[in-house]
Amino acid sequence: MIRVTLNIILLFLTSSLIPLVSFILPAYKIKKMPKLNSKHRLFANLISGGVIYFIDDKLFFVYVGFFLLLEGMYYVFERSSIEIFDRIFISTAVTTAMGYLFMRVFIGTPNDLVTILDGIYREYLILDQTMITTMMGYVKQHLLFVMFTYSLIINYFTYFILKGKTYRKWNISYLWVLIYIVTFFIDKTLKINNFYVKNLYSITTLIYVIYGIKVLYNMFRARIKWRVYGKGLAIVTACFFPIGIFILGVMNSFGIIKINKRRK
Repeated sequence: MIRVTLNIILLFLTSSLIPLVSFILPAYKIKKMPKLNSKHRLFANLISGGVIYFIDDKLFFVYVGFFLLLEGMYYVFERSSIEIFDRIFISTAVTTAMGYLFMRVFIGTPNDLVTILDGIYREYLILDQTMITTMMGYVKQHLLFVMFTYSLIINYFTYFILKGKTYRKWNISYLWVLIYIVTFFIDKTLKINNFYVKNLYSITTLIYVIYGIKVLYNMFRARIKWRVYGKGLAIVTACFFPIGIFILGVMNSFGIIKINKRRK
């Protein structure tokens, strides 16, 4: 129990310093915690949470509102028949909403956050000032999308570490396309400039691009022996033809495309 508790604390601190490897923490806890009895699990969570709170109370809220929330939702979904990609995107949406709520409570408006980030980038990063201005303008307009993308990376790789062997069987519901249609109509047809609509439109587009990569990977795997080549080729294709991959993902979510799986 002591080793697990120390590892939780160290992994959380590592996640705070290197955010893109944050998925290691929930994956580690989900793998290790079931091996402990209920009393040891409780003590491990209480001690690690207490230490994190002692280090920084705001980090404690991040630990509870993001990592413990992600972990808890994983266990809840394990008792359901919800498709894996739906689990990932629902969990991502919930943790993104929690992160946005924390930002409003502890920082303020998106403009306040952008002002802080702008000051940090200009002081510590050697970048062209015009580039920084452009980046901050994008973050200001697409803050929810940026937060969702970060949260998606953590959720996606958490599930991939834990369930990567079944990746080819991961599916998604067609219901996400309803959000896409509504936001597309409001943003592109009615030309209503709304922060939340624009971000939801970008988020649902990303959802089907990510799923489309998996669909294309399955197609390649039916003909390509090496998994790494198949996945790499699918990602490269998505970079060059995102609209095509998006359409592929949408079509497969409705069961229009059938893939003959020849290889395991």
